[in-house]
Amino acid sequence: MGVTRAPPAGHPDGGQVRREVVEDARFRSDSEPGGLRRDARRNRLGVLRAAREVFRERGLEATVRNVAHRAGVSTATVHRRFSGRDAIVADLAEQVAGEWDERWEALARGFPAEVALERALRLVASETVATRACSPDHRELFPERARELEERVHRGLCRLLADARETGGISAAVGAEDLRLVMISVAAVVAVESDEERAERAAQRVVTHFLRSFRGTG
Repeated sequence: MGVTRAPPAGHPDGGQVRREVVEDARFRSDSEPGGLRRDARRNRLGVLRAAREVFRERGLEATVRNVAHRAGVSTATVHRRFSGRDAIVADLAEQVAGEWDERWEALARGFPAEVALERALRLVASETVATRACSPDHRELFPERARELEERVHRGLCRLLADARETGGISAAVGAEDLRLVMISVAAVVAVESDEERAERAAQRVVTHFLRSFRGTG
């Protein structure tokens, strides 16, 4: 195996190459048979965290270079963990789906059913505001993956709805399509409000309106 040599001092690319050599050594030292060591996993999660921030700000037109800059590493380092932007998006979508599953379980365990459903709807509304820059790109560029994520969130909401109906907190007349209508309505008001704080308030008002009707449906 060849040895990577840094350019001589004063070479215009010297600083970048030296950084990549150092980072490569760090990532190699983290490797072990059977998977990534703790430090390597932490670095990988750092890239995903940076990607989430960048995609939310710029949409999915953001580049690997943008993500690397936010993560504080070189683009070469990112490419050692991900083949490209699409791979980052795929892993990030799976991470987000897992986080939603954990939220549903925590809400179901920690709150009365009706309260759990309300908190879940408000969380989804807030997430709709936070991801409005990248969600349209996600649906356009990765339609199947976007649908899978949306359906996974919807199934979690439906489970909480079933619990709330069973305890009587929500009318038995409320069904899965009513939850879809909430999300469609939230997305509509978020799309027309340019200011993020106003968009958040509008989204939460929509949730409040629907919850009142869910409780009052005869």
